[in-house]
Amino acid sequence: MAHCHLTPPVPSDQSLVELPAITHPPIIRTAVANVILPSRDLDAYLAYELDTTRLACLHKYLWLAGLPVPARPLHRQRLMNRTIVVTERADEHLVWHEHRFFVKPMPAFLLCHSFWEKHLCSDRSLHASACGMLLSYAWLVAYPSDFAIATKEGLLPPGFSWQQWTTFASSFLHTLDLSTLSGIAPRYQYGELRLSRLDMLTRWPFLLPSHLWSPRRLVDGYMSSSTWYTAFFERHFGWLVVGFVYVSVVLSALQVGLATSALGGNQHFQDFGLGITLAGLAALFLALASMLAVWVVLFWYHLLSTIAFDRRAHLQRRKAREKKESVGL
Repeated sequence: MAHCHLTPPVPSDQSLVELPAITHPPIIRTAVANVILPSRDLDAYLAYELDTTRLACLHKYLWLAGLPVPARPLHRQRLMNRTIVVTERADEHLVWHEHRFFVKPMPAFLLCHSFWEKHLCSDRSLHASACGMLLSYAWLVAYPSDFAIATKEGLLPPGFSWQQWTTFASSFLHTLDLSTLSGIAPRYQYGELRLSRLDMLTRWPFLLPSHLWSPRRLVDGYMSSSTWYTAFFERHFGWLVVGFVYVSVVLSALQVGLATSALGGNQHFQDFGLGITLAGLAALFLALASMLAVWVVLFWYHLLSTIAFDRRAHLQRRKAREKKESVGL
């Protein structure tokens, strides 16, 4: 990762948060179930806090999930009947699904000039991700109504007014190249991204690098939600209910037709009805068999992966304990 010294987009005289007021979480659980202590490893925490690597790897396919246009402001999200849901992962920021819109709260350190100088301007990748996060909030908080929503939902740090925000946003927008978006993380060349399309892209093993793809991606998709099998089958096999409704309507119509004197003795109509009936029964059998097969595969996958993860975690802890004991001796 290249190191350099870049210019903070935050003017020195317009910081909305001062350095002593910035507080980091005591512990962070990462996506791979490891932990980061910001007090011990601030660089690792910042890299994880602003990480959009998964979307950068899918960048040339993101046109399938969204448009390369700014995200709509928060008041428009409300107008579209979307509920704002807080996420603390940057790669889930501005992702939407049905009536949910995921937003990462603005990290307070992005509003501090001194913090940029000290921690964010020495790494080009980190600087680009941080600039992208600031740009995304310029999209989201464009009107006083947006500012009120962001404040109420806890998306912005407290302590400044709408007037201060507009002055601050205008200043950092002038430092960005909005025509080419150069110096901004590739993810933020797109605004809102559709979760169902990201799930589809993530499940294809040849789209993600080998170190980012795993069988769990095939099961969970881009964002893992409920771990209940009932929710999984409702989400992925709900279309079967609609299909069975249409088949039931067709079979009922055929039954009525066969009861009439005009169609009851028609051999072609009887053959057609027989074909539809057999096809419906075959479809029902295949649907139930596929659901059973998926359930069996998921059950054994979760069981074996849980056993493997449990053993790996205990092994790592034992090695760490033995290392500490050997150092102590």
